[in-house]
Amino acid sequence: MRKSSATQEPQRVVVETLARLQQAFAVRDVETALACFTPDGAAYGDDLGEHAHGAEELRLFLAEVFEESFALGWEVGEVWARHRGGVLWFVASTEAVLTYPEGLEERLPFQLSGTLSHSRRHGWRFELFNGTQPVTQARELLIA
Repeated sequence: MRKSSATQEPQRVVVETLARLQQAFAVRDVETALACFTPDGAAYGDDLGEHAHGAEELRLFLAEVFEESFALGWEVGEVWARHRGGVLWFVASTEAVLTYPEGLEERLPFQLSGTLSHSRRHGWRFELFNGTQPVTQARELLIA
């Protein structure tokens, strides 16, 4: 018998939900990725203006991400997560994996954070999803 969502370990919920979203990213499937969000969910990146609110904006945002020359994925490392009832918030240290058509792969430190909510019908979905590349000394030199 499957444990109820309230008793699942929060870190495991985060890893499973991120994996579901990553699978949609791997095949560049906008509708499957969109289904990982609540209808009024939001996504934020670390570039100016890189955000979307609600299903229609998310659909456009995801389509733009999937038009990039690389496929975006991530490997999840350490996860900090807490929950109260059907709401869970998290921060995950990950490594972004950018895979190019030629088979080249680029890896960058990447931090994912957000809020998940649970419903019986849809399971865990993102209310808020945020992906940022942490400022490192090397990145700071590039910005300056």
